[in-house]
Amino acid sequence: MSDLSIREFCYIIQKEAKEDSNGDESATDSSIDVIAVDKKAWDYLENYAYSSDKDDRFIRPSNYRGKKALQVVNFVGVITIPDEIHLEILPKTCEGDQKNSDVRKLLVKMLVEVDELPFIQSTEADVEIFNKPLPDVLITLFLKQLADLVRKGIRKDYERIEAEERFLKGRLLVSQQISQPVSRRHLFRIAYDVFSENRAENRLIHSALIQVAKWSKSEANQKTARELRFAFNEIPTSTDYKTDFSLWRKSRDMISYKPLLYWVKLILNQQSPFSVKGASEGISFLFPMETLFERYVAKILEKNIAKGYEVKKQIKGQYLSDPPKAFLLKPDIALYKDGHVKSILDTKWKLIDQNAQYENGNEDTKAGISQGDMYQMFAYGHKYLAGQGKLVLIYPQWDKFKTEKQFVLSNDLYLDVVPFDLNNPSISANSILERFKGIY
Repeated sequence: MSDLSIREFCYIIQKEAKEDSNGDESATDSSIDVIAVDKKAWDYLENYAYSSDKDDRFIRPSNYRGKKALQVVNFVGVITIPDEIHLEILPKTCEGDQKNSDVRKLLVKMLVEVDELPFIQSTEADVEIFNKPLPDVLITLFLKQLADLVRKGIRKDYERIEAEERFLKGRLLVSQQISQPVSRRHLFRIAYDVFSENRAENRLIHSALIQVAKWSKSEANQKTARELRFAFNEIPTSTDYKTDFSLWRKSRDMISYKPLLYWVKLILNQQSPFSVKGASEGISFLFPMETLFERYVAKILEKNIAKGYEVKKQIKGQYLSDPPKAFLLKPDIALYKDGHVKSILDTKWKLIDQNAQYENGNEDTKAGISQGDMYQMFAYGHKYLAGQGKLVLIYPQWDKFKTEKQFVLSNDLYLDVVPFDLNNPSISANSILERFKGIY
């Protein structure tokens, strides 16, 4: 496998375009903002770009410097494309250059927090792994989790064996014994239980371990995978993933296996909360960055909320028109107290510029905020707060947005637009929640 890295909203072009660039080498030089692929990979990605399937919306047709191009949108993760290429799509956290290892670390940190991929556990000691492309980062974390399971001990279970033996053991299978031909009646048809590691969970894990060993380019990962294979030498691989997944037990005695279930589904079936269907063979999963940001912010707020308050996600119940009930309003986050909505908070994964200016040089009082976002918050305020109270609109913090901005939407309705520091999330969460203390 080879690896290509790109970030949200950047471009993919065909390598052939270089021949028509009139000596402009920069037209096809690969970078975090534009990469070149051969025709086979291009055709594969172009099919996604023109697909009508909503699950394929991570890429769209576009142009780059007057040339035909594809643009990845606000999805991040990794997808395997033809010619054994892992295409890594990273979050866009600034306009200029960004360090891939830092962004990978941030991405994994967010995934850990929102429990979308609860199998991922990392510490500061793991910093060096983020210098690898995302597929090997994931494989490293999987192998660490699996090594932890092996240290704790692989679970055994009773396996029913049906056999033909010279001695009687376990239970005699009477009907089968009666139908034995005369030449074999000296043998007993019996069934007995053996306490064995051959159980559905271990078969699936063994299959996943073999698969990641094929995908990984890291020598360290290959070495770890070989070492772990010894623990599974006596366990066959799964021949029926669907059946074995249905047999995966989630009882208390299997708690050490719980994190690996998500991993194994991802590796064997490419099943994740935001997966891409039809990806080429290899580890592939993509998810919308705005959804991850929304869930991450909500999770951090939950962890820092004062006693007596409650954070709820994606609440429903109010419509823009009523009657007739039409145009459902579903804000990202609601702050409750005593069972009543006290504030509405909404997240937007956009890089806004608080010092934006018009072409004539005058200050843009919108601060880079879209009019649609403001209309949405205005509707939330009137429908969920009856036109009174405080709303919060949350954008990611970056170099050009570090200071919150206030807007008065009506006499009793106010909107705070705040930056959320992904590197110091608890500080941002407490800053957001502080404004509600003692008000209600």
